[in-house]
Amino acid sequence: MKLPEQRIRLVAADPIEVGTRRLLPSVLVNTLSLQSPDKGTFNFVRLRPASIVVECESSAEWIEIPNTTENILSTMAAAAAGIALVSSLIIAASLFLNSPRKGR
Repeated sequence: MKLPEQRIRLVAADPIEVGTRRLLPSVLVNTLSLQSPDKGTFNFVRLRPASIVVECESSAEWIEIPNTTENILSTMAAAAAGIALVSSLIIAASLFLNSPRKGR
């Protein structure tokens, strides 16, 4: 079995004309491929809007689209893992301290 291959690309979509402005959206494409001789190829593709370029007659402005949902969920997952770890340590310490000991 080969190691997974990951490719990250920034793909520009078709431009959108709005009055005198032109909008150029872009998407971040994250592809993960895993090849197995027995079961074939497994591909996981994740798409995320990355930015919009707004072109006027005289200037162009690049606007990044933040990924706040993933950032918040990652923070929540890290907090949950920390709480689970601390809780398991407290339970283990409680069981150790309350267990009957020989020689008392």
